Amino acid sequence: MPRGLPFVLWATLLVSLAVAAAPSPTPSPADAARAQGAQLLAKGEFEAAAESLEQALELAPDDAEAHHLLGAAYGIQAANGGAFTGMRLVGRVKEHFERAVALVPDSIDYRRSLLQFYAAVPAIGGGGMAKARLQAAEIAKRDAVEGELAYAIIAAADDDPEEAHRRLSLAYAQRPDDQRIGVQLGLVLQQQERYDEAFVHFQAMTARDAGAMSAWYQLGRTSVLAKQRLVEGEAAFKRYLAHQPKDSEPPLAAAHWRLGMLYELMKDLGQARTQYQAALALDPEHDEAKAALKKL
Repeated sequence: MPRGLPFVLWATLLVSLAVAAAPSPTPSPADAARAQGAQLLAKGEFEAAAESLEQALELAPDDAEAHHLLGAAYGIQAANGGAFTGMRLVGRVKEHFERAVALVPDSIDYRRSLLQFYAAVPAIGGGGMAKARLQAAEIAKRDAVEGELAYAIIAAADDDPEEAHRRLSLAYAQRPDDQRIGVQLGLVLQQQERYDEAFVHFQAMTARDAGAMSAWYQLGRTSVLAKQRLVEGEAAFKRYLAHQPKDSEPPLAAAHWRLGMLYELMKDLGQARTQYQAALALDPEHDEAKAALKKL
């Protein structure tokens, strides 16, 4: 499977869903097919989404958003389908992301998706870091802060978390209200096992904005990863579970699963079991919750 493909294309899907245009009151057949494809993506029905988006492009070949969404649909299938599926679909991902950028060159979202693809896939597969850096430079021309984020993606792909942290810190200092940047900065701290700093960072995010729900989730996740401050982590997860996540936020099933892990650390196996069962009630295919429940 291409380097880093699962994480990168997961991120791409979130971007795609965030920018998917809502259908007009009287949509054309192409608009309706694109909207249906976006809805199927949000539900995790990637093959069906691809079929709808292919139909949209048959009707409107120059629909940039349909190309972008179709690239994401193929990408998730490539990431989840094993090496053979990945090799079969990787060219299609590249084709549609590149076409979206060609149609709307000033779209930072489209260029970011293409950058992520290039950073994840080696040159022999149509990607490569040289191409990724060219996209980062194009993004930086259009938005300096987004440029820092683009170079942070490249640093992460290069296994350079210190550089990723530096770039994200620069971006966050300029846009401290941007929760997306704040969460990414905290994730790098988690990756580096700088858990004390991660706690401080996510606490500051929630203090700044009590509605920063992804920060509440990550505060709980930090407790699980660090195996520390478990009561604080429990409260963070419960706060997260009291709201309905947006497409760009972790699903409730993931929060139940993580809370179950936290209860295991607290030696409360009954509560852990309840949380794993809740995760599976929401997502019967949640493999991690299945495995955790089986181990109890």
